[in-house]
Amino acid sequence: MQNQKLAVFDWNGTLLADTKQAWIASNKCLEFYGIEPISFKRQLETFDFPIIHYYKRNGCSIDKVLETKTEANEIFQNSYDALAANARTRRGAKDLLEWLHSNDVTCIILSNYLTVKIERHLKRLKIDHYFSYISANTCDGTSILNSTSKLERLSEFMVKRGYSYDNAFIIGDSKEEPEIGRHFGITSIGITGGCINEKRLRGAKPDHLINSLHETKDLLKKKWNL
Repeated sequence: MQNQKLAVFDWNGTLLADTKQAWIASNKCLEFYGIEPISFKRQLETFDFPIIHYYKRNGCSIDKVLETKTEANEIFQNSYDALAANARTRRGAKDLLEWLHSNDVTCIILSNYLTVKIERHLKRLKIDHYFSYISANTCDGTSILNSTSKLERLSEFMVKRGYSYDNAFIIGDSKEEPEIGRHFGITSIGITGGCINEKRLRGAKPDHLINSLHETKDLLKKKWNL
């Protein structure tokens, strides 16, 4: 697999256009903790992983958050699932995936979301055949409150499958993807219009910053001579 090219995609906000749905569902959780609803602008200014930082920035009692994480997670999941039931892919997603497939680039998903729910969306959107592997969470969603495991999961995947870091890129809408990219020496692409605002995403210093998935093609044509 050393010469096989690998595309590592975040899911929420990167391939799935669900940022506003997540904001509305997050406000349901803030309401549960006695916090007034926040604006979409404030959402993009404060959202982060692990999620505990988001709650703290918006005035929640951390002790209460930790004590009631199961209840809050259920509120979020139920609200989000209803809101995102018909969410579409971001513009250019299907075209990019088809182009990568035609160029024999392996595509995987690396996400903090739940595996079974990603699989349902992939089938609903008829793009499941583009992905050879999904690395996400198998718990109820509470694990991302205190920590995330994307870095460890990607490392394990690449070592076991024999992929070279030189032949991979990672794309996402949060600060996690640039951090993972720097850790492994993988090309990172930050895409705006997702879970954090452009200023914060730019501050995370991805190797490339794009506004649309369509722009990925030009980057990869230069990187891999596709």
